[in-house]
Amino acid sequence: MASINSLPDEIVHHILLYVSPEETLTKIAFLSKRFNRVAQEPLLWRAYCQDNFKYWDSRHGFKERLKDNLHNTDWKSLFLLRLGRNACIARLVDGIVASRVSRLQRIEQICLYGYDAKDYLLSQCRVSDSVEDVLARRYYSCSVLDSIHRSLAVEEWAKYQRYAARHIDEDTPNSERLNCGMRLERALGAFDMFMLHDNEGDLDEITELLDDIAARFRSAHTSLDQMTTRQRAIALGVWLHSNNMTGLSDPTEQTYRYLRNCLIGRALRDEHHPSLPIISSAIYSAVASRLGMEAYPCALPNHVHATVLSPPGISLDGHPLPEEESQHQENMFLDPYGSDEEVPLDYIYNFLSRLGIHAGHENLLKPTATDLIVMRTAQNIRASFTSFRTNERPLAQLIPMIELNRGDWARNLQPALYSMIWASIMMVPVLPENDEIRWDWQQDVRDLLTYFYEYFPEDSWLIEKYVCPMYDTFAAPARRQNDWELPSKRVRNQIREIRLLDAKAKEPRRRSDIASGMDVKYRVGQVFKHRRYEYHGIILGWAVEGSSAWDDNAMSTAQRPWSTYNQPYYRCMVGTDGSDNHVIAEENIEIVELRGGPDVLPPEIKDLMPMAGKFFKRWDGERGVFVSNVKELFPED
Repeated sequence: MASINSLPDEIVHHILLYVSPEETLTKIAFLSKRFNRVAQEPLLWRAYCQDNFKYWDSRHGFKERLKDNLHNTDWKSLFLLRLGRNACIARLVDGIVASRVSRLQRIEQICLYGYDAKDYLLSQCRVSDSVEDVLARRYYSCSVLDSIHRSLAVEEWAKYQRYAARHIDEDTPNSERLNCGMRLERALGAFDMFMLHDNEGDLDEITELLDDIAARFRSAHTSLDQMTTRQRAIALGVWLHSNNMTGLSDPTEQTYRYLRNCLIGRALRDEHHPSLPIISSAIYSAVASRLGMEAYPCALPNHVHATVLSPPGISLDGHPLPEEESQHQENMFLDPYGSDEEVPLDYIYNFLSRLGIHAGHENLLKPTATDLIVMRTAQNIRASFTSFRTNERPLAQLIPMIELNRGDWARNLQPALYSMIWASIMMVPVLPENDEIRWDWQQDVRDLLTYFYEYFPEDSWLIEKYVCPMYDTFAAPARRQNDWELPSKRVRNQIREIRLLDAKAKEPRRRSDIASGMDVKYRVGQVFKHRRYEYHGIILGWAVEGSSAWDDNAMSTAQRPWSTYNQPYYRCMVGTDGSDNHVIAEENIEIVELRGGPDVLPPEIKDLMPMAGKFFKRWDGERGVFVSNVKELFPED
């Protein structure tokens, strides 16, 4: 009977593909000289890199390496580098979950690894329900991943500023001027990144989805290369509509404003592909560009069309134009959102006239630059948020407006607005002499910093990298107190304060230290119902008269209700908005007795589970409480 030693190297190599890399390193390589040699093969380690790590930071140029000569990369060293980083990230995640001290510092350390951290973080976002600290591990892993996703989004938008700083001459091609240094689908996909969490659909995946759509269209139209520009453009519109790739099914005033309709990644992944006109036009334009057409969104007031340009000197129907028009490009319009036909120019003129616009049509009908499309999308996101906040219907009926995946509506509220503010900041060219732009920008920065301090302190590194340098550029020289003092000094000092607080342990609140005569009835982790308003929530902490357990609370002493009334007050996370800053008097709390698995929890508490990990390890069905992960602050609860 033949032994494994008689097998050729190629077969042994194939067998090792089914052996774990760790075993190949620690066992197989030590079996014999021959196995040691086979275990060093670059082809084997390239396969290990591909199979074991889905996500790679762009600094590796991993996709380019795969196309390059096999021996130009030390694949084994690259694998070991990633393995070592995973081990380091694992230690940092354990520290983040275990203690609030230096938590932000550890988060920033992981973020600096970029996408190299994503594989491990995703594994922690999806740990088994049986893990001791399942909620905390999922929450903080997702929080770190969110910060990394935001960094990729902001970097995509930063390409606009680098473009705007360049000198653009008359010979610059249309596509370069209109794309503003960005790709349309990636500039819009940046919004998705703020609410991606642990789901599929990052910027590269959005690109791949559009590539796939273009390939499917091409395979369905074998005579595409023989078509004129007009024929191609109309055929694409018909095909997208027939495959339900654009528009909305039976939109109402409420469903039109759903957050999911503003996100290109969501539209591409969802089986119904819901999208607003601006996203439908962007999808059309992105696919058309992959098919050799020059297409852009055209943002008219109240609606967005797609416009397709003919090649220079050629008509839309494929005929040469007169010699004096050798650089002229004809254009046509489509409405990917609502129609599969070409939109006549007369119809658009009538549309504009109904809006009271009777002049200046030529400028309005030009393709819209990507930076303006990004800003209009940001305003659509604001409109979705405003519609959710101002609608007086019951919460259960409003949740679909913000929900992208089951139960994630509370996680999307603040990131949605945060994305809109970041876009407003990054889509401003560097024009330090323009006072009006400078003033608007500084107003947006104040909003951003408010959100950063309150909801996203883990983004200190992003503020330092992008906002502080821009702050120094946009602030007028006259506003500097000294020539040597940068305008961003105040922001940098505040970030320094955040880091100092992060590194310092807070003084714990002990029940045994409470003065006699004062009794704190309820404990951290209990589920309650508000006696007056009947919503449900979770107790996060408590404070007694004249003192507060939350030193970083923004309210003054006079504003704090517990400083006035002789009863305990509780900090709570409630199901009305997912916020963890609600302060409720003890007299308004009614504890809900629950026993069993998470299924026994009220629906709004189930929706809070992804966010509950900020304070709790898991749900304890036997005791009917969430197990505290804030023992440093409330050691006796």
